[in-house]
Amino acid sequence: MEKKQAPLHALVLDADPALSRRVAHSLSEKDYMVVTASSKEEALNMLKAQSIQLAVLGNPTKDGSCFDLLKDFVKTSPLTSLILISDAPGKEIHEKAEGFGILGHVSRSYSPEEIQKLLEKFERINQLL
Repeated sequence: MEKKQAPLHALVLDADPALSRRVAHSLSEKDYMVVTASSKEEALNMLKAQSIQLAVLGNPTKDGSCFDLLKDFVKTSPLTSLILISDAPGKEIHEKAEGFGILGHVSRSYSPEEIQKLLEKFERINQLL
């Protein structure tokens, strides 16, 4: 008898509600249980309160950056996998996110294929755990 996999929980944080909805929709289509947060504090409280396997982090405020979140997210929930939403050049993302173990990043105008690749990578890793 095949063991049924428990649903994966994902958190989406971005200051742009339309982008948050789009990301949440992409995740929901893959049967993730999705919660969205409108602030860094709300997101960190969610991480403390429940088991969240994946966080998709964009800009926490209109003038903030996903890089501002990394340390607090990893410190609060080191086993939560991270995908960043950023239009920064790949080299800059690599430099600023080095050591935080992110799965990867997508641009703010990402295509469904881009996020699909990262979700497949996450799911392969998650199956090993």
